[in-house]
Formats: sequence, C-alpha cells, structure tokens
Amino acid sequence: MFKILIYNHIRKLIAVIILLICFVFSYAQETVLNKCISYKSKNQSLYIILNEIGSQIGYEFSYNADLVPSSKKIKIDVDSLEITKLLDVLLNDSCLTYNVIDNQIVIHKKNTIGRLLSISSSKANEPILNITGRIIDKDTRNPLPFANLSILGKSIGTITNEDGFFSFKIPMSYKDENLVCTYMGYKNAEIPLLDLTFQNNTVYMQQDFLSIQEVIIRSNNPESLIKSAMEKTKDNYYTKPYLMTTFYREFVKKNDNYTSISEAVLSVYKSPYEGYYSDQVKMLKTRKNVSYSENDTFLLKLRGGLYASLYLDIIKNPSTFLLESYFNQYLYSLLDIVKYENSTVYVIEFVPKYYLEDQSFSGRLYIDTDNLAIKAAYFYIDSKAIEKLSQELVLKKSMKTIVKPLSAQYWVNYRQINGLYYLNLVRGELEFKVKKRKHLFSSDFKTIFEFAVNEIDTINIDRFNRHETISTNQVFIDENFEYDYSFWGDYNYIIPDETLQDALIRIAKQMQKLQKDQ
Repeated sequence: MFKILIYNHIRKLIAVIILLICFVFSYAQETVLNKCISYKSKNQSLYIILNEIGSQIGYEFSYNADLVPSSKKIKIDVDSLEITKLLDVLLNDSCLTYNVIDNQIVIHKKNTIGRLLSISSSKANEPILNITGRIIDKDTRNPLPFANLSILGKSIGTITNEDGFFSFKIPMSYKDENLVCTYMGYKNAEIPLLDLTFQNNTVYMQQDFLSIQEVIIRSNNPESLIKSAMEKTKDNYYTKPYLMTTFYREFVKKNDNYTSISEAVLSVYKSPYEGYYSDQVKMLKTRKNVSYSENDTFLLKLRGGLYASLYLDIIKNPSTFLLESYFNQYLYSLLDIVKYENSTVYVIEFVPKYYLEDQSFSGRLYIDTDNLAIKAAYFYIDSKAIEKLSQELVLKKSMKTIVKPLSAQYWVNYRQINGLYYLNLVRGELEFKVKKRKHLFSSDFKTIFEFAVNEIDTINIDRFNRHETISTNQVFIDENFEYDYSFWGDYNYIIPDETLQDALIRIAKQMQKLQKDQ
C-alpha cells in the first residue's frame, strides 16, 4: 500500500514557499560598466590591475586565462574613464566583450555562444540541434501556454512558456524522428524534425471537438472516478526510483519588473512511491541574476520552491482532494470530456464545502477515460483560506510592513513514456501586496517557480551521496551558484517572456543573447 502523506497540505505546499522581506540598499548592477573611475599603475601585471579595479568597484573579474594575458605588464594612468573603455585599453582585444553576472564582470569572446545550429557537446559528446518556435491555435491564432513537446517514443521533452514559445535541444541522432506537440482539448500535432527550420517555427494545433458517442462513460460519479484512478496508481505510473534531468527556474516580480531570477539544470533522484526515502536534488549548472533599483526598500525571496516542486507530485504525495477519506469535505462535479494527447479525459472540478484550514483547495483534475490515469491537475487556495494564511505564507517581515497574500495556484502534469506516466511539469504562482504602514501606495509582488523534466533514466539508479545534494527547503537564490558561461546551450528550458528578457538585458547584454540562442 502506498504511503499517504496526510499532513497539513497547505503548510506543505505553501508554507515552504515563503517570501522573506528584507530591507536592502543597493545600486543597479547594469550601470557598473558605465561607471567612471580613475586608476594609475606603473608596470604591474594585468592580473593585479584587474584585482585592484575589482576591489575599487566592488566586483570580481571572471575570465578564461587563455583569453586574457594576466601576466602581461602594463603601465596606465587614466582619469575618470568608463570601466568598459578602461577594459578596452587594458585588454586591447576587439574580440572580447564584458557582461555583469551577479557580482562578477565576465570577460569573454564575442559571439561565442549560439548559432542557429547548436553543435555543442552534450553529456555523451553528441551534437545538439536547437529548434525554436511557437505553438498557436490554428483558428484563433492565440498562443498555447505550457503545451508539451516531445520526440515520439523518446524520453526527452520540453514545454512552451506563457506566450507559447519554446526552445528544444535535441540530440543530432534524433534528426529523423518526429516532434509531437500535445495540448488539452486539441488534436496532437506530429511533425518530422527534418521539415522544421532551426528557429521561428510556428506549430498550429486544432481544437478537437468530441462527440459524446465516442466515449464509454465509466461513471457519472466523479468521486468514483477519482477513487478508481488512485487505486490504479501502480498500473499507470512508474513507481520505482528513477533519475530526472530537469530545468528549474524561480523568479520574483515587483509590479511589472523582474527583480530576481535563478535557473538551474538539476539531476533529481526520484524515490520510489513505497517506502520513506525522500527525493534528492543535485545541482549540475546554475545561474542567477538580481536587478534591484536604488529606490528598493524591501526585497522578496522565495523559499522552498524546490521542495514544493517535488511535493506537488500529487500522485506520489496525494493531496486531500484525491483521498477518499476527505471526499465528504469537497464538492465534485464532472464538467466535460475533452481530447488530450490522442485520448480523452474527464474534466472534474472540485471546491471545498466550507473553509477548513487543511483542506481549502479548489481546482480541476484531468483523468484519462481509458486507463483512468490522472494526466494533469490545476488547483489553487480558496479565496477565503488565502486571507487567513498570511502568517503561514510570510516567514519574516518588518513590523513597518503590511503583507497581504492575494493568490496561490499550481499546475502539475505527467508524460507517458512506453505505457507509464512520469512527472513532467510543476508550476506554482503566488501573489502578494506589500506596503509600508502609514503609506498610501502598495507594491504588487508575484513569485513563480517552474520545474520541467527534460530526460528520464530508469537504468542502474542509485541514490546520490549526501555531500552532492542540496537542501530543497532553503532560499534557492542564496545557494552557492557557480556560473559556467559556456554551458547554457545544451539543455532544454522554458523561455522567459519578453518582459523577463528586457529585465535580463538591463542586467547583462550578453545574458540576453544567451537567452535567445537557447
């Protein structure tokens, strides 16, 4: 019998996603390269000069020793010169450029990242194809957010972002395979990879209107359908341990501006459904950017986003709306039957009968009409409950600050590979309103975390050594990030929306180029 974690579900799913409100005084990173400084050196090595300049401006220089002649002796005397121009003089190499990553100024070659055909080394030293594009409704031309993309019969995939855009890294050995795009209520789109270009592809998907005669309705009772779905967990899901290569991202948005973003490629040990082993996370590659203005007086950070991403595997960790013992506390209704991934699904809506501290989710479940697998779920905290959860959602705040939670909503879906389902995507969004006491105006904050599974490995699976793993219940952006500038071309990821790209441009021009190339 599967373990059932009947805890305080809101605290498990929400309280670990906590916003820390801190007072900060900082200046915008994007202006540092335009800052003017005076510097004088008499025949010192470039290595010492860069260190002294870094100490003067509060940044460290990062570069490949093969590109920068650090032992070269230089004599220089400048007065009030921009740092960019100073570096041009010191390095005397028109092939080099600079960008700011967190508290580092990275010196690197121009245009070293990104061509339309991304031929770079993957884990198996195999060339990689980079295909980008957008998925839209064939009739309305509206974008389809969070549509699934995969290679037919293979274990790699990605999803579109909120505006329907995608970037898909595909091993060259798959070039003769077919790209499969799926979306709830739409016919699958299957396209030979050889028919696609490397960028700006447009995939049209058509709504699939379902005749009720096409479906054998097992039951009109939604509670019976959910109960049967949970009883078939072993038949429908891979319940043994496996490894996932995932892209994880979290960011915080203040009003219309992104203030921080952190991204990582992770290796995740997914523990078996039976037993008491926890999932493990190992960071492979990471990067982060922070963009605060001089006028910012408080900073929000997300805590426990990774923990929530793993806990939101609602099949392994059933939430109350899936448990028969809690059915009497919810109202369930069978709304519709729609097409999804060349099959049909029941759409079941649920709402709490009344506010209960532990069971106040509302949402929808999507259950396959044939095998009764729960393919996807969307749920959110009931509006009455969100008002009473301020103390649970906010870990720390100044007494001079008022924080009001506005919403908390979640998406999770599963991908079928060789007849069994695996976790595919988890996404969470939380919104807050923050203002100083005795002040008239407030600021709107939104924090989002996304956990997208790229690859699945079920062979020769072992738990990680403890020293290799990170805690999933901490502030992820405060982890020790080691930025590998040449790495970020080999993995699938969710493209940030245009507003986020603009924010990244303010932080570092080259980062924006990297986003496009990926």
